[in-house]
Amino acid sequence: MWNIDIKYREELQSTFDRLYDKVAVLKRSRPLPNIALQKIKESLSIEWTYNSNSIEGNTLTLQETQMVLQEGITVKGKSLREHFEAKNHEKAINYLFSIVDDSYEIRAIDILSIHSLVLNMIEEDFAGRLRNGGVRISGANFIPPNANKVSALLDELIDFVTTNPMQLNDIELATIFHHKFVWIHPFFDGNGRTVRLAMNLLLMRKGFP
Repeated sequence: MWNIDIKYREELQSTFDRLYDKVAVLKRSRPLPNIALQKIKESLSIEWTYNSNSIEGNTLTLQETQMVLQEGITVKGKSLREHFEAKNHEKAINYLFSIVDDSYEIRAIDILSIHSLVLNMIEEDFAGRLRNGGVRISGANFIPPNANKVSALLDELIDFVTTNPMQLNDIELATIFHHKFVWIHPFFDGNGRTVRLAMNLLLMRKGFP
């Protein structure tokens, strides 16, 4: 199941090299002053939240997302769910920073915790719980695995990224984690936002911002 075709490597190697060069520059700049680090985190959180939620159909603009997160403003004409999605995503980002370090290994409990934060006050019945029924993805040309297989498949995926048997680089590993996670589709709702957060744990532990 986890046999990965790596024919793409030659074509993307220059991109990998460029990204690792940027990470090296960032590492040489550390430690950053606390004030600068806080401003970077705030800016990252706003843009990350806006971009991830907009993929899922949230209509808050970047400026509106900033107003909700930093000023606590309720935006006229936007749904309560959209406000919760922004606030929840910020809390999930803060959770990532609280658990990640250079020795971090991704765990199922962390994925469930991220999902619980993402769906808090939105889908309480599903938050932090693997799906127990079938799902279909609109526009997709595949049907996700039976719910009875989800837990085992998620464990297999975690084992794959932990052991890294193919000696993939960090970017490859995070990308494949995202791809396979979406295929498993372990939750009824919130899969996209959860996996985009979780995959970044695999990068953050290696010094990526």
